[in-house]
Amino acid sequence: MMRNLSLLLFTLVVVLVPAAAALGQGFGTPSSSFGESQGEHVFVAPETSTAGSDSSYFQHDQLLKLVLVLGFTMASLGILWTRRFALRRWLLIASVVVLGFVVGGMLCPIAAVQNIILKASTGYLLLFLVPTVAALFVGRLFCGYVCPFGALQEWLHIKRMRWTIPARWMRFFRWIPYGLLVYLVARVLATGILTWGEATPFKAFFTFGGTPGTLALSGCFALLSIIIFRPFCRLFCPLGAWLAFVSRISPFRIRESSACVSCSCCDGVCPSGAIVKGKTRSEDCLLCGECIRVCPTDALSICSRGRAPI
Repeated sequence: MMRNLSLLLFTLVVVLVPAAAALGQGFGTPSSSFGESQGEHVFVAPETSTAGSDSSYFQHDQLLKLVLVLGFTMASLGILWTRRFALRRWLLIASVVVLGFVVGGMLCPIAAVQNIILKASTGYLLLFLVPTVAALFVGRLFCGYVCPFGALQEWLHIKRMRWTIPARWMRFFRWIPYGLLVYLVARVLATGILTWGEATPFKAFFTFGGTPGTLALSGCFALLSIIIFRPFCRLFCPLGAWLAFVSRISPFRIRESSACVSCSCCDGVCPSGAIVKGKTRSEDCLLCGECIRVCPTDALSICSRGRAPI
């Protein structure tokens, strides 16, 4: 059974990555076969406009989205501060409902890393900075508590069916999101074209639409989410890669105290595989608090080095 699941995962990864690359249809050509076509335009960044509504800093519903992201982020910080991690499940439900189905899915993990360049002169800059600043100080708070795409994957996951990706595979897979991040940023800088925006898994579900391709991709990741914890987040997400990179210097992270007895309880309970022999990789940690909850000696806490826990 485990060997069959391993072959299934490996096959899906090998098929999805080249397929996603093929959707780009060339470095400077917008995709028209996967979702709605994006028109080519001349890229100038930053651009200052003085004509009518184009001069508005907050375009479309950016202000509403900013308020929502700030609200969810503050609620997440409250859960961390009070260590009431049981409330996290309810925040994830709210994220799926409000940020997912009501708003239409935000921040889109593929479009977000491109829009920060294409829309730097609008309110999108603030929208992107909220999760970035949070990651700078606390870690991947947005990924673990706010993002509706990650929240939906987590709710689809069935613990008793969980399959853990072997460590030797993860040493390779963890570089894929960084590769996608570099590619997307390089492409948008060279062409000024938003690409793969419709290829975000679950975007078709949240918007109640999509093409057969987007629906098939979403369905594929929905099935993977049942047996693998957050497969898109851990194996492909470019926004997650950016926040993981920023979180490497965050002062507040899960640390162990002298009370640690090396029982390895935290290793086994961490769903994202961020803990190895009691040591936490901050770039993989989603701050779910499972390790803190099961620690028999209360040796784990979210704190800065040499400081009291929050």
